[in-house]
Amino acid sequence: MKQLVAITVLLLLYSCGNNDISPIQGTAAGMPDGTELYLEELGSNNKRIALDTAQVTAETFTFKKPITEGTGILILSQGKPNNQLLLVKDAKPLTVELYKDSLGASIVTGSLENELFNSYRNSARQTAVKKQQYIKEMQKAQRETDGVMVTLMREKISDIDEQFIVDKKAVVENNTDKMVSIIALSDLINAKVLKVEESDAYFQSLSKDIQDSPIGESVENYIAQLKSQRIASALASVGNKAPEFSAKTPGGKELALSDALGKYTIIDFWASWCRPCRMENPNVVNVYNQYHDKGLNIISVSLDRPGQEARWKKAIKDDKMDWYHVSNLNYWQDPIPRSYGVRAIPATFLLDENGVIIAKDLRGSALGAKMKELLGES
Repeated sequence: MKQLVAITVLLLLYSCGNNDISPIQGTAAGMPDGTELYLEELGSNNKRIALDTAQVTAETFTFKKPITEGTGILILSQGKPNNQLLLVKDAKPLTVELYKDSLGASIVTGSLENELFNSYRNSARQTAVKKQQYIKEMQKAQRETDGVMVTLMREKISDIDEQFIVDKKAVVENNTDKMVSIIALSDLINAKVLKVEESDAYFQSLSKDIQDSPIGESVENYIAQLKSQRIASALASVGNKAPEFSAKTPGGKELALSDALGKYTIIDFWASWCRPCRMENPNVVNVYNQYHDKGLNIISVSLDRPGQEARWKKAIKDDKMDWYHVSNLNYWQDPIPRSYGVRAIPATFLLDENGVIIAKDLRGSALGAKMKELLGES
């Protein structure tokens, strides 16, 4: 599954203010006169709301329109999604030193929230650069079969990963009334280094203003989703009966799981856009062709996106998946994978004739070996 939120959302910062925000101004070294800069606010559901436009003159710029009070994140850009600077809304005037080739690395001063974010962002960037350097050195050592160096680099990478956790936890614990804390918590959750209970405990430790901010609500909803997924995963565990479901077939008819059961049945969660799924499909086709006559059925549940019915059908045909198919064409919002606690695809569940789950996530040779064990030689 896609992680907690998109990377722009993970970097959101909010701060409270009671007055209109003073204009934002700064320098833009190297930018030619007339270069247009755009200021937007990130609203709910990541919608970008246009606020103001400024033009660079003599390597300086000023956004003149006052910005309404409240919590939020501002986006300063040249209209390019991959080159933008995030600013915290603040009642204090902000001064920005723009770096034209990397707006995201620009320096923002004038408010504690923005300076905290600058420090957090720069630290994260330095850590990422160092880790990437160690990874490259390890890969070089692997090519040269230098086992000692490989071990050393692995230890350094592990140290960085451990320090990442320590540092982010410290940011959360020491800034419970600052929005940088919710960003650090988001990064920890996204890195999958916290248990659900630990994530929830950290969230509950934050001030109410932080919890009630837009990014706070997003994190709270995600934690609730993780709890639901864990419950669903427990229900869809080996030994339990598979949750019933139904959805539309490629032909538009409703098909239920109970209608697709054979002596053994594979529930296959996949999507036409999922490269690992498409790479696994030939193996599944081979197993199906070998064991279908002996009682193996497959029902594939696609997580294709809304409006991509044609792409879904084409993938079925191209990959020669000649078995049952259903989809709500609702991507990760589909209730079927959620009811099984599925967070990544491909994912498979093997059922017996009574619909009881007897194995999960069998792929490659393991799938063929299991069917040989259950149904004998093909």
